[in-house]
Amino acid sequence: MSKIIPSLIHQSFLILVIVSISCPAEAGLLKRPSSFHQVTSKDGLSSEMVYAMAVHGEEIWFGTYGGGATLYNKSSKVYKAYTTKGEPMEKEDDGKSINWKNLLSYNHVSVIVPETDRIWFGTYFYGFGGGGISYYHPRKNSSWKRFNTNDGRAKKVVSMAVEGDWVWVGSEKGLSQLDKKTEGWKNFYSVQDGLPGNFVNSILNQPDCLWIGTNAGASQFQKAQKTWKTYSQKEGLTEPEIKSLVSIGRKIWAGGIGGTLFEYDPATNRWKRIEPTDSLKKGGIHSMVVAKEKVLICRDNGVSLYDLPTGQWESLTVSDGLLSNTVFCAAEDHNSIWFGTDKGASRLILGQ
Repeated sequence: MSKIIPSLIHQSFLILVIVSISCPAEAGLLKRPSSFHQVTSKDGLSSEMVYAMAVHGEEIWFGTYGGGATLYNKSSKVYKAYTTKGEPMEKEDDGKSINWKNLLSYNHVSVIVPETDRIWFGTYFYGFGGGGISYYHPRKNSSWKRFNTNDGRAKKVVSMAVEGDWVWVGSEKGLSQLDKKTEGWKNFYSVQDGLPGNFVNSILNQPDCLWIGTNAGASQFQKAQKTWKTYSQKEGLTEPEIKSLVSIGRKIWAGGIGGTLFEYDPATNRWKRIEPTDSLKKGGIHSMVVAKEKVLICRDNGVSLYDLPTGQWESLTVSDGLLSNTVFCAAEDHNSIWFGTDKGASRLILGQ
C-alpha cells in the first residue's frame, strides 16, 4: 500500500470534493483541548484510506481506497460495507466482481454526493471494464444502480455535483452530464469545448453557472448560453492545478494542489491570492469544505481552519487528536465535523 499512495497523489486523484452549506454556529476559535472520536477498520471501516465522506441524516458514508463504501448508522451504531471483495451481496450476481449488478462501480470511491432519495458515488479505476458512477437507493429492491462510462469516458471520476434533473461528473477526460430522468448521458465537454484541462478535480454548482477546477486552471460555464470563460495565471490563478472550489457568500475560494489559496471577486472578475497565517499554510491541498462558519482546508500536513466571522486562522494536526496529518476530506455533522485520513476517520466533537 505504501507504494500506491505517492502514485495516487502524483496522478491528481485525491480529491474529492463535497461542498457543504454553512450553518449557524458559535463563531470563534475551537475549544482546546480538542475532543476526537476515531473510526478505523477495527470499528468497521472497509478500508482505512478514507477519500470521501457524506452525512445523510443519521447515516455517515465513507468512501475508501480499495474497500468500496462503508455505511455507518449513528442510531443503531452498525457498520455495513459495500465492496466487491469476497462473495456477492446478492444471489443473482455472477461473473467478475467488478461486474456485480447490485453494487457500486468499483472499490476506489473518490466522491460521494447525497440527495434526498439516493446517494451518488464516483469511483476511480485503473484499467478496463470498471470505474464510473453509481447511486444507492435504499427504498428500491435492487438498491444499487451502475452506469456506463459515457462511451469510455468518466472512468476515473473525481468530482460530482447534483442539480435538479442533472448529475455533473468530472473525470480524467472532461465533464459529463447525466440525465437523471432517462439515466442516460446528455453532454460531454473537454478542452476542445472550453475546459482549460481535461482532468476535472472539482465542480461547484451555482444557480446560473458551473465553476470547474482542473489540472490547468479554472473555468466558468454559463448554463443558459453554454459558454466558457477560462481563468489562469493572467487572471490571478498563479498555481495551475486547482484541486478544490467552495462558495463563500458572493466570493469563491480555490485551492491549488501545491497549497496556495485564491479568492474570486465577481466585481473585478479576477482572482487574488489569500495569505493564511496558520502554521500549515504550505501544505498541499486535497479538498475544502465550508462548515460551522469555518472554511476547512484539508491538506497533506493537517487541516487549516479559517473562521469566517472573526477572520482568524488556526490548524488541526495529530497533536490535537487527528488520526493522521494526511487529510483528504471533511464533512459536517450536526454537532461535529468528520475528517477522512489515510489511517481512518476522525470526528471532532464540537458540543452537545
